[in-house]
Amino acid sequence: MPILSSAGLPIDATTLPIFLQERSNPIGGTITIYPRYNNATANTFTFTAAGDYAPSAAAGGNAYYDFIYSCYPGHVQWYSEVFDNLAGRRSGSGSSFNDVLRYSLWINLSVGDSPHPSPSDYSSTRLAILQDSPGSYHQFQTTNDPTPNYSEPRCFMENVAAFQNFRVAGQEYANGAYHSWRCLAHYQTASFANTTTIRIINLGGLEDNRSVIRIRGLLLLAHGRTGVS
Repeated sequence: MPILSSAGLPIDATTLPIFLQERSNPIGGTITIYPRYNNATANTFTFTAAGDYAPSAAAGGNAYYDFIYSCYPGHVQWYSEVFDNLAGRRSGSGSSFNDVLRYSLWINLSVGDSPHPSPSDYSSTRLAILQDSPGSYHQFQTTNDPTPNYSEPRCFMENVAAFQNFRVAGQEYANGAYHSWRCLAHYQTASFANTTTIRIINLGGLEDNRSVIRIRGLLLLAHGRTGVS
């Protein structure tokens, strides 16, 4: 017997997948990101300067990539509204994807250019993940002032400790034969009310052939409820 709303309609626990797409090729593709650093500078990196937010790779080109939301649900009712309950619709506040309180992030990732690396972390790198905030003073800083403080990164899920600098390892073979899905965040509290972009920065730490990353999929899960009213 489901839990019913005040209108007598079932309230369902819901997980909504939000596919993040390659900006230049919305139907898919492999994103290759070379490392910013080929040395231990990456190990202790923190954001301190404007150039840290869109850095160049040691080999040239960008050391980051922007993934955009094709569609993102608001946390609460935000102006748009439905006014009847026909066909199972929800009126009022129940017409939105409601009570979005938890999120998970999965990545399809390979690291380096070597299959079966030995030791297992022979190919490794360090990553930073940011989210944007259109309409705020600064897209990738949390500074609530016209003058940015570059030591205040808008890290993914607003979690500086977890996403300013973390390590991953892996392998790569035969143009994607060896790669796997890995969880970067599971069922975490966060706010994405006006987020449109996730930026992944490859900080590196080793030579290009050991710290390059290839991303073949990125999936954000929003955990919430439908049918509150």
